[in-house]
Amino acid sequence: MKKENVSVRDLCITALFVAVTAICAQIAIPIPFSPVPISFGMVGLYTASIFLPPRCAVLSQVCYLVLGAAGLPVFGGFKGGMGALLGPTGGYLMVYPIMAAIVSWALNSRWALQKKYGQKRVLINGTIAICAAHFLLYLGGTIWLCATTGNTFMAGLSLAVFPYIPLDMVKIVFCSAAVIPLRGRLMGAGFLTLMPEKI
Repeated sequence: MKKENVSVRDLCITALFVAVTAICAQIAIPIPFSPVPISFGMVGLYTASIFLPPRCAVLSQVCYLVLGAAGLPVFGGFKGGMGALLGPTGGYLMVYPIMAAIVSWALNSRWALQKKYGQKRVLINGTIAICAAHFLLYLGGTIWLCATTGNTFMAGLSLAVFPYIPLDMVKIVFCSAAVIPLRGRLMGAGFLTLMPEKI
C-alpha cells in the first residue's frame, strides 16, 4: 500500500487553522470568581475540526499547544509557556487534540465521507460530536483543575463548568448552525475538498 504523507497544501491549511485557534483564544473574558476565563478558543478548535481531515485537525491543535508551551503568546490573554499549560486551567487546553479528533472523525473521516450523508444528517452528526467533545473538555479540564488546586470534583464543576454552560451552549449552536452548513456550501461550490483518508 502506498504511504500517504501530509501534503504541502495540507500543512499550509493546518497552519492557517493554528492561527485561527490562536486568534479566537484571545477573545477571552476574565471571571472574578474563577481561574478559568470565558474563552472562544474552542470556537477556533471546532472550526478547524469541521474543515480539516482528522490528522490535520489533530495536528493543528498539537501545533497550537506546542507553540504555546514554547512560550509564544497564543493562549487566552496572550499567555504562553509551560506554566500556562501545566497550571490550573491547563487541562482545558490539553484535551484540544482529542476534541479535534472527535469532531473531525465524525465529519471528515474516511468512514464519514464514504457514507455520503445528506446535510441534515451531517448537521446532526457534527452537533453530537461537538457536544461529546465539549463534555470531554469539562471532564478533562475539571479533573486537572482539581488535581492542581486540591478542590473536590463538585467544587471544580461549580467553579469552572456550571457558570460557563449558557455561553458554551451559544458557541456550540453557532458552530453547528453556522460553521457546519458553511462547510457544506464550500464543498458544494468546489472550494473545499475533503478526500477520504486511508487509515
